[in-house]
Amino acid sequence: MNPAPAVSVLVAVYERDDFLERIFVSLESQSFGDFEVVIADDGSGPRMAESVARWQGRFRHPILHAWQENRGFRKTVIVNRAVSLARGDYLVFIDGDCVLHHRFLERHHLRRRPRQALSGRRVMMDEALTARLTVEAVRSRRLEQPWFWWRHVKAHDRRNGIYAPWLYGLRGGFNSRYEILGSNFSLHRADFLGVNGYDERIVGRGMEDVNLKVRLVNGDVAVRCIAQEAIQYHCHHETGGFLHEAETVARFGGTTEAWTAHGITKGAPSAQ
Repeated sequence: MNPAPAVSVLVAVYERDDFLERIFVSLESQSFGDFEVVIADDGSGPRMAESVARWQGRFRHPILHAWQENRGFRKTVIVNRAVSLARGDYLVFIDGDCVLHHRFLERHHLRRRPRQALSGRRVMMDEALTARLTVEAVRSRRLEQPWFWWRHVKAHDRRNGIYAPWLYGLRGGFNSRYEILGSNFSLHRADFLGVNGYDERIVGRGMEDVNLKVRLVNGDVAVRCIAQEAIQYHCHHETGGFLHEAETVARFGGTTEAWTAHGITKGAPSAQ
């Protein structure tokens, strides 16, 4: 067996193999190369598997593909399963609609610390720019130039595309409870397993990352901002919206627990 990679990149996908193609191109261009790609597929059709097959063998480590039947938005379940397949000691989580700056993995890996999660932000491209975003624009890094996307991004999102790693610590003010963005965060595998991953009772979009962040902080894992260096570009598409009731928000967003009994393993943590 090949040596384990330093980093496992978990890509949560549902359909949109056209987006995944651009993500693969951005991964191929990364300045940091010791990573594996693990696709967490929430019930896509055969085109997604075909895309993965076309790219197999083009990275240093084999692509892994975890798939589950389409029964609605169950990201928590499939990402936990993908983590169980992953071999890297450090985990980077992205979504299947976010193309990466060529230094994205480098910056996550460089800033890594035990008992610390990192979260960046994303440039929200509009429908017009997403429609004309070519593979060549990603490969040539034209996408990374602010002039390329500036007029297609809302004013409050533009700062998310400015690469300025020397500003680390200023945004977020070294806040150890920064909010996790599910498409752009990382942490040591041991820290993700220490809270038993995502809570699989959460189905539907919008609460899975809030709950994870709260449980990490409850477990004494700091969450810090890595915006201005771990940059990604979000492809426009329609979403299902936020469907959780107030009771669900309060229960999962206000939990006092660190470990969930409904995560990667089921039940209480094993005795040390």
